[in-house]
Amino acid sequence: MGIIIKQSIRNASITYIGVGLGLLSTIFLFPHILGAEKYGLTRSLIAITTISSQLITLGIPNTLLKFIPTLESDQRIRSHFFKKTVIPAMVLLALYLGTFFLFETNWLALYDDSALLEMYLWLVLPMVFASTTFTLFTAFIKASLNTVFATFLQDVFLRITILIALALYFFDLIDFHSFMLSFVGAYLLNMMILVVYSVKQGYYTFSKQEGIQKFKPKETFTYSFYAFFSGFTMILVSNIDLIMVDMFEGLENAGVYALAMYMGTVITVPRKSLAKIIHPILTKSFKENNLQEIARLYNQSSINQLLLSLIIYVGILISLDDLYRILPMEFQAGKPLIMILGLAYLFDLATGSNGQIIITSLYYRFDFISSVLLMLTSVFLNYLLIPPFGILGAAIATATSVGVYNIIKTIFVWWAFKIQPFSIQTIYILLLGLLSYFLGQFLVFGLHPILEILFRSLIVGSLYMTLAYIFKLSPEVNGIMSNVLKR
Repeated sequence: MGIIIKQSIRNASITYIGVGLGLLSTIFLFPHILGAEKYGLTRSLIAITTISSQLITLGIPNTLLKFIPTLESDQRIRSHFFKKTVIPAMVLLALYLGTFFLFETNWLALYDDSALLEMYLWLVLPMVFASTTFTLFTAFIKASLNTVFATFLQDVFLRITILIALALYFFDLIDFHSFMLSFVGAYLLNMMILVVYSVKQGYYTFSKQEGIQKFKPKETFTYSFYAFFSGFTMILVSNIDLIMVDMFEGLENAGVYALAMYMGTVITVPRKSLAKIIHPILTKSFKENNLQEIARLYNQSSINQLLLSLIIYVGILISLDDLYRILPMEFQAGKPLIMILGLAYLFDLATGSNGQIIITSLYYRFDFISSVLLMLTSVFLNYLLIPPFGILGAAIATATSVGVYNIIKTIFVWWAFKIQPFSIQTIYILLLGLLSYFLGQFLVFGLHPILEILFRSLIVGSLYMTLAYIFKLSPEVNGIMSNVLKR
């Protein structure tokens, strides 16, 4: 577990810096500088790019994470496997880029009320190219248990370059068109740095090493087909609501929803840090048929994710009024959405690494069934609820879909392996969260919103983590805190 905790700490540190930059740009800069409509444009482009990139990669990132750790450590062998595996993605990427303009009219017909998106929709081409390449190389490096540099690029460097472009636009050094080109350029720069890094560090090598371990296309691409739905499902559910809000309600409402969605998904940061390293460990455990280790990882992923994400969720809830005092009035309608979306993602985190266990096991085909069910449910509920209820309907649709999906996966893992993620610590953590929430409701200092959020979060967060440490709710978190206290 040492390597998991070590790299999780590094990833978490980088990711939380990224979250800080994200909050800075999301709450203080983007809404005030761009306004709801232009902010909605950037979020819609990202949503379209993310879904397109997931379709193109066809589950290959999960395939790299499953098979590469089982190969010899010789990077020539691993590079050869990588080259063979990504061929379908490269073909699909070329087709996507080459045929985009043939279907541009169909795309634009979906956004006939969004003039800005019609004008800048073509920017998804370089963004999809950059995102696809970055995703594939990230998975390749991650499979060798190096997750830190890619995390830094994605969560910190990318945000900094975009903030620089936003600052140039704010001070009238560039116009909005130049800002959008710089916005896309940041993704391309990020991708190029990662590719160069993978070559310089010896992860990717151009030399051939064929014949030592044969590439098995049937086994590899069969797994990719099923793994595709594992990754694509949550990406679709996390973005289809925003795209459909844009279609039905326009870019301005999409901007309001995007900001609320970002605040709701901030609580998923602990999972991102842990998931980047736990996947290859699960693969190795299944190969060794070590069910006891898998059960331990399952329980620990649930406890650690719930413990760390719950205090973030509580912190957001007790600060909502002050957060929206900072934002322009046009964003006020997003306040209840944060509560709904945040609760859904909190449940997702509490169920632990159920999806990763399924996709790395012999039952990975089941993920196909549950994923198709989630996709259909999500699209149907959004289509059904957005017209009458607007952005509130989108939040309810997404929350319901995520909840049902995780219930199905958790029941299946219990049936297949007789393991489940919950323990008595789960109840204690929830009670601690309730106590912290009620305490936060009574803490009113009458200060500026930023200071109010800072002092309230500091007091509630300190109490929460102190009690978690005293009652030893998580051995891993206690170990980290003990090391910090010793230093």
